[in-house]
Amino acid sequence: MKTKKIICTVLAATMLAVTAFASCGESSSSTSDGSSKSTSTTAVETKEKTAKDLNAIANGVKDTLDDAVKGTMTEYDESRIEKIIGVKKDLYTKAVCLVDASGASAHEIDCFEAKDENAAKDIESALKTRIENQKTAFKDYVPAEMDKLNDPVLVVDGNYVFLCLTNNNSKAKEVIGK
Repeated sequence: MKTKKIICTVLAATMLAVTAFASCGESSSSTSDGSSKSTSTTAVETKEKTAKDLNAIANGVKDTLDDAVKGTMTEYDESRIEKIIGVKKDLYTKAVCLVDASGASAHEIDCFEAKDENAAKDIESALKTRIENQKTAFKDYVPAEMDKLNDPVLVVDGNYVFLCLTNNNSKAKEVIGK
């Protein structure tokens, strides 16, 4: 009988200890309906930025273009991005740049994930220079393209930078999420 009491006491003490350790790092708070809610205080809360799918955005904007223009859009590699668009590789971690390869229009879709917010500002500056260079190139060559160059969609969203030169800015903004 004495052994049963000892075993019961040890089990009770063990259950108390387990319960105490299990609740470490939790706090209880009341909800509006009067029930209690446990939350862990040991977890580190971080502000998580939502990753954007640059390919999906670029292709989504591309899908808003006329079929004739869609067929002429080509994707630039890192060397062309730096040489033609003017954005250095060390400023971004990902990029998707679609440009009208025919040269007959100024259609362009540039999507960048910058390394940080300072790099995003540098990318924005490079894209503004790109727009000005395109204005110079198209002013006398194809004056009709000046509409999209004079009203570009240029969006900086944290570490993401988007430039869309299209005939449908509202659709481009919708695809980007702005």
